[in-house]
Amino acid sequence: MKFDVFQINLSDEENSVPMIREAYLDTIMKPNAAAILKAKVFYKKVATIDATSFNDVFEIGNIGPEEKIQRIDRMHSVSVGDVIVSEDGIAKFVAPIGFQNVEFA
Repeated sequence: MKFDVFQINLSDEENSVPMIREAYLDTIMKPNAAAILKAKVFYKKVATIDATSFNDVFEIGNIGPEEKIQRIDRMHSVSVGDVIVSEDGIAKFVAPIGFQNVEFA
């Protein structure tokens, strides 16, 4: 199954705007569906990962194997605040423990 990975990678200019930086920090420091949706405009699709589950996406996005990752843009390891969307449209964000549903697509 294919999963799309969405991450926020702010430019230096975006990072210097307090409102944008705060929205981004909320996705990683206080992650919840509301914070993710507030920052949705800053998320970009960075990769498609061939995996069996959301847990598998997390593992592959952190330790590989690289051949299961189709990189589309600059990507960091899959971590808290990142959004993963399965090919059947189920969207979840990486929470401090596990994943939580989010209406992202």
